[in-house]
Amino acid sequence: MKTEKEKIVSVLGKIDLFIFTPGFERRSTMLGLSLNPQLVSCAYAFQLDENYRVSSEHLSWIKENLNNLEIITYPKNKPFETFELLAEKVDAYLHANYKKSKLHIVIDITAFTREILLILLRIITIPFVSDKADITLVYMPAKCYQKDWLTKGVRDIRPVLGYSGLLSPSKKSLLVILTGFEEERIHTIINAFEPSNILLGHPNEHSSISPDLFKISEQKYIDLKNRFQHLLIDEGFTFSCQDILETKQIILSIFQKYKDEYNIIIAPLNNKISTLGVAFAGLEQEEIQICYASANHYNIENYSEAFDYFYYYKLESLI
Repeated sequence: MKTEKEKIVSVLGKIDLFIFTPGFERRSTMLGLSLNPQLVSCAYAFQLDENYRVSSEHLSWIKENLNNLEIITYPKNKPFETFELLAEKVDAYLHANYKKSKLHIVIDITAFTREILLILLRIITIPFVSDKADITLVYMPAKCYQKDWLTKGVRDIRPVLGYSGLLSPSKKSLLVILTGFEEERIHTIINAFEPSNILLGHPNEHSSISPDLFKISEQKYIDLKNRFQHLLIDEGFTFSCQDILETKQIILSIFQKYKDEYNIIIAPLNNKISTLGVAFAGLEQEEIQICYASANHYNIENYSEAFDYFYYYKLESLI
């Protein structure tokens, strides 16, 4: 669902626990600065231990608004340690605060990396957590991105913890890519996996975040198709950048179509909403592997410009 920035406080109501991560993008602060501190009982900021200076500055802005904020630092490129830390904090909070009625947890997913977002999703969908909390996921979309480059270099490519898949050595590999704006990452992933075939997806026009973003991503998609024509298994597919369940069903249909012949490996490289669609498909079909390519450098100067509205999703409607 979608709501204007000015209405988000009334939409969310009283919040028992607010979870977010401070990012270098200005939009990562929008929800934290919009919240009424009198309606937020507790807040956790999950902060990377090697953070950008501007991210720390953004965190300080939110801390001024939410003075009951606890900062939790997690290590860079250590997914297992990060999983343990996040799980322990959520578990401890529920043990300390859950009585008889469900707690309301709001998670701002805007600035989490795709990997950490998927790890967090794995945690909050554990029955111990989801049975004790009403969880709302909130996302502020970008209106436009830096035209020159978003990321440079790829440090590592790995399966996301909790989404490693069940791969058979007797099957060929099919790399499914939800394309976006980061060509270098896509090229590196394809070269690293050396898949038998690839299947490229692109946003459908009616559910793209904006017409301008659609035009840019569509041209990049066409360029990728031309470059990797020899590996394409078919003409590709479309997915939604707004509807998590629509994207989930598209991924599941791809899995059903190709699972007998191929190991299915998915690289979600569009927005966080479509990434969640992939994640929920992976939770339902554990044979699917979801991979993540960590970037060496981000273009933190004017990386993106935000819209003035939020998308929000009730977790219980997605499970």
